[in-house]
Amino acid sequence: MRKSLLTTLIATTLTFTALPADADIVLGGFQFGQPLGHPLRVFDADAQGADLPIREISGADTQLDTPATGSYAAGEEVIYVSDYYGRAIRVYPAFAHGNVAPLRVLNPPLLGQPRRSVPLPQFGELAVIASNCCIYTWPLQASGDQAAPLRGISYGGNSGSPTELRNPTSLIHIPSSDELAVVDYSDGPSYDGRIIFHARTATGYVAPTRMITGSAVRDPWGLAHDPVGHRLFVLTIERESSGMTIKHGRILVFAEDASGDAQPLHVIEGAATHLDLPVGYYNSNLGFDPWLRRIVVTAGTDNDPANNRLLTFAADASGNVAPVQELVGSNVSPYTVGEPFAVPPDRLFANGFDP
Repeated sequence: MRKSLLTTLIATTLTFTALPADADIVLGGFQFGQPLGHPLRVFDADAQGADLPIREISGADTQLDTPATGSYAAGEEVIYVSDYYGRAIRVYPAFAHGNVAPLRVLNPPLLGQPRRSVPLPQFGELAVIASNCCIYTWPLQASGDQAAPLRGISYGGNSGSPTELRNPTSLIHIPSSDELAVVDYSDGPSYDGRIIFHARTATGYVAPTRMITGSAVRDPWGLAHDPVGHRLFVLTIERESSGMTIKHGRILVFAEDASGDAQPLHVIEGAATHLDLPVGYYNSNLGFDPWLRRIVVTAGTDNDPANNRLLTFAADASGNVAPVQELVGSNVSPYTVGEPFAVPPDRLFANGFDP
């Protein structure tokens, strides 16, 4: 029996009581020039290698183009899917399967190409990285192309703007401090990485509440949060340079209140982790599954789905450890894999029926 309660791997605020002991993984991604877009595929938590997905959302009625990432709103039993090139947030039943139309679509021009969104049902809000530059917040139930945001944290590249936002990715919410946080970079020529934190209620041209900077986060690719362990996870990958064949990948673990030139509490890295990537590969992003207490990484290339992979690690992993789970190949994505999120199937729908 498939049962419902869904969470994001991208750290929405939930009440972690009577947690399920299982979770499925949902993967979208990017495709180029395909008429029906990229599917959303769901994998069992115990899947390994080239295992097939257990279900899939795909087809013309879904309206999906590039479902790069997704998230869940507790209580609604829906998933919010950021359709990057489709320029929309599409909302589906949490356990939809097959050629299913969205329940509603949020697609105002201000949204642009949406990156990660974070539903915040406790506030009735949806925070989104919009137009590749800013953090905007809409009412949770907003839909259509005329929906106005509640507020927005503006681009930091304008003269006099203190927001520090340039090209943000990997939006998360930290319940204990009620902050939103993103991965971003400084201006050139160094383009040094940083983790930028803003008050959830901030709007306009406002300074961050804090930042994590320094050599440890010079090249960040993803950010995730463990609200129970009060930890931040930062995925980094070495910059490519002439003559390089392998890029060194790491997962840095920080206290959730870290700031400044903070050093990680510990690091996951080494040959056994499979986080190192050949030149030409890149990490899609990082997530965290609070049900199974797993850190999740996806990686791939633009031109060969056989290179797609998903790795998961225990939340307390450290050092040169093998992943708990590794999925590889075109079953992960028929094109280029996106960011993961999870579906713990251990509670009944309100009507008692299977999805």
